[in-house]
Amino acid sequence: MNTATEERTPDTVVGQLVDELAGSLGVLLVALGTRAGLWKELAGAGPMTAAELAGRTGVAEPLVREWCRAQAAGGYLTYQPKDGTFMLPDGVAGALLRGPGLAMVDACTDMFRSMGAGFDEFAAAFAAGRGFGWHRHDALFWHGSDALTRVALPPELIGAALDQLGSVTATLVTGGSVLDVGAGYGTPTLAVAAHFPAARVLGVDYHEASVAHARATASDAGMADRVRFEVGTATDLPGADYTLVTFFDSLHDLGDPVGALVQARAALAPDGAVMLVEPLAADRVEDNLTPSGRMFYAVSTLICTPNAVSQTAGTGGPAPLGTQAGEALLRETAAAAGFTRVRRLPVEAPLNLVLELRP
Repeated sequence: MNTATEERTPDTVVGQLVDELAGSLGVLLVALGTRAGLWKELAGAGPMTAAELAGRTGVAEPLVREWCRAQAAGGYLTYQPKDGTFMLPDGVAGALLRGPGLAMVDACTDMFRSMGAGFDEFAAAFAAGRGFGWHRHDALFWHGSDALTRVALPPELIGAALDQLGSVTATLVTGGSVLDVGAGYGTPTLAVAAHFPAARVLGVDYHEASVAHARATASDAGMADRVRFEVGTATDLPGADYTLVTFFDSLHDLGDPVGALVQARAALAPDGAVMLVEPLAADRVEDNLTPSGRMFYAVSTLICTPNAVSQTAGTGGPAPLGTQAGEALLRETAAAAGFTRVRRLPVEAPLNLVLELRP
């Protein structure tokens, strides 16, 4: 937790800014290693020189040399000055190649590229307090965001959460219906449909391009006969008597989260439930002043909250939640929407918490 109040000198602040720049550029270097095949060749190969790695990948030796030195400075490679070799430690290889590391970096790199190209437009909207809707990004951003969703919410995690819903789970095994709010490209929506082959599933999103992409994906997956996607808003949901309504990392993106949950409650069948998946966060700001908290606050500032603010003009509704809402605020929001029973599901989700809401 960062609660330091000691005097900061200009030199220490400049040093921190240098660290910031190094980390930001380092993300691009990690992604570059993926696209050039450097990480793959390093995995399990033991110590090798930059020249040897260049020979394996076809990348010019001076470029590989500087890339390896940067990765050693970042702690991803070890360096042996005696023979000038670099090695990828097994723990790092596990995180990058066998774990979610490289996929997460590649997804974020696409989003960064998009955000950089549109930064002037975003900055103007931010300064004017207008917010910045999802539709104002481009396809590169949307694809990157979907790739990041695939990392954060894999099908096995979604399935583990769905299996914790008691009577709702039992109904969906044999039939029932699901409404996914803020479906985007439909990746979690289709994971729900795959987990419950007998259920009918509808995904709703205000963004027409995302809905079109989700429809195409459902068709390619052979699910178009029972999975539909429609353009719509979270405060005007179609249909009724849903066995389950889901929000996968979407409630904090909405301008009126209470109104969205009121609509979700009204759309439920008598024994239905809402499954709310949100980023994992502590309840107090001071407990989120950590590296991961900083990342999520940055995401909230640059993406999620501007999208929510773009929806709030003239609504008079409550303030957007922000990406680091925390369980206590989510429970308060659910209570304000009329839910009387809230249960945190015991799911192993390193980046998210999962709540079951019932009227």
